[in-house]
Amino acid sequence: MNVSPPARDAMLDLLSADGPDPEHADALMLYGRLVGTWEISNRYRFPDGEWRTAAGEWRFGWALGGRVVQDVLHCPDFMGRYPGTTVRMYDVNTGLWTITWISPKLPSYFTQTGRSDGAGGMIQEGTDAEGRRSRWTFTDVTPTSFHWKGYSEGPDGELTFFQEMHATRTSL
Repeated sequence: MNVSPPARDAMLDLLSADGPDPEHADALMLYGRLVGTWEISNRYRFPDGEWRTAAGEWRFGWALGGRVVQDVLHCPDFMGRYPGTTVRMYDVNTGLWTITWISPKLPSYFTQTGRSDGAGGMIQEGTDAEGRRSRWTFTDVTPTSFHWKGYSEGPDGELTFFQEMHATRTSL
């Protein structure tokens, strides 16, 4: 069964928000400052140990009443025509972010908790679908660029660097 464009558009209208929830706007800007479209240069270490690079696009937007920052990451050379998405929900009770990344095509699934790194960036820590520890960082965050790095637990139990993206804003 195909979903008609009006039904799809109605679903997206319910999902999207015009901006942050005013009651928590300051706290929501930790990730909210990323809302917009970014061109990325992606470098990823594949299971064979080889590093490969590819260009892509990363779009961030407000969702679910403005308490969520959701993104869509599309890097066709790595992911084919199917993007992945991250949902970052601000928890008003803890002041932390509950984060879920999914990419059904890869497949890939991470759950993490996010917070400020105390130096102007963000740090996210959690696990992947196999229960291995993960850490993702956003550093050098400015209105026009940021640097993202991904780490995953290796066989020795240590976190191993496996991916980085340099992002340049193309639109708000």
